[in-house]
Amino acid sequence: MEKVNRRTFLKTAAGGLAVYGGLIQADSTPAMIGRSATNPIRNADTQSWSLVILPDTQVYTSQYPGLLHLQTQWVLENKDRYNIVYVLQNGDVTNNNLEVQWQRASQAFARLDGKVPYAISLGNHDFGPNGSTKDRTTLANEHFPMSRFEKWATFGGAMETGKMDNTFHRFNAAGRDYLILCFEFGPRNEVLEWANQIIEKHPAHQIIIMTHAYLYSDSTRYDWKTKNTEQKWNPHAYPIADTDTTINDGQEMWDKLVKRHPNIFMTVNGHVLNDGLGFLDSAADVGNTVHQMLVNYQMLPEGGGARLRILTFHPDDKTIEVKDYSPLYEKFFTEPDNQFVIHI
Repeated sequence: MEKVNRRTFLKTAAGGLAVYGGLIQADSTPAMIGRSATNPIRNADTQSWSLVILPDTQVYTSQYPGLLHLQTQWVLENKDRYNIVYVLQNGDVTNNNLEVQWQRASQAFARLDGKVPYAISLGNHDFGPNGSTKDRTTLANEHFPMSRFEKWATFGGAMETGKMDNTFHRFNAAGRDYLILCFEFGPRNEVLEWANQIIEKHPAHQIIIMTHAYLYSDSTRYDWKTKNTEQKWNPHAYPIADTDTTINDGQEMWDKLVKRHPNIFMTVNGHVLNDGLGFLDSAADVGNTVHQMLVNYQMLPEGGGARLRILTFHPDDKTIEVKDYSPLYEKFFTEPDNQFVIHI
């Protein structure tokens, strides 16, 4: 059984810096299934800890590199305040898979090296000539080489030697073991088979799956078989689908991987435009609830205005507080899809 627990957002026609915080408005109050509204985030105490999501950064690396630097600098300055244990980037690091864009990304993330570990998924714009996704060639591994991650105690490994396209990361927070799996855009069957093996070897870890295209902005999973082009930007609609032997979208990942494991509790993705937000709670085959979230702000002014998402895990071991914040505008966003609590 699953229910969509968010409402449709209306975008205003207004633009410009003065009204940036009002570009997205709620049209109704959502039915909160598995989550509820929250007050503005508090300073995390020593028992709380946080993950920070840096949604699709492609406009920053192509047009506004200073905003990505601003994001990573904010993480560094606030790592103790919020007890930030990991940073997640959900794909489309670059816009065109170009040398200069990867250099900008590498320089911004280098600020965190040795201080706050991070995990990166690769999106459609990170593959192929000019980010065309015609094939799986990428400059990512030249600018985020394996040697960069192997120094970290939290780095678990990669599916392919020397390639960061599919990786996993492990850490302990508040006495619990966690594992993050990062997948390429439209992961191949062999990626999901590898992931199944990694999860089976870590039965005591709580699992987060991060990939670029999984949940759509209508808060349903991408499903090429039943919805085809009704959902825009499905991985099956890209040129790579004509050359790869297999491509998996959200529903296929759910069926082949996510619903099979009792310790998967969350998925994170970006990619989707429209309002760039989605949330879905689904019961897996073994009864656990999987919280699936889409977060992407690239379509907003300045490619998102440095918006990032903070997930704060509280000491009660039952709630995750979600807040969206922009270090550029120095403000939290309080609309229901930008501020809520996930009930574990």
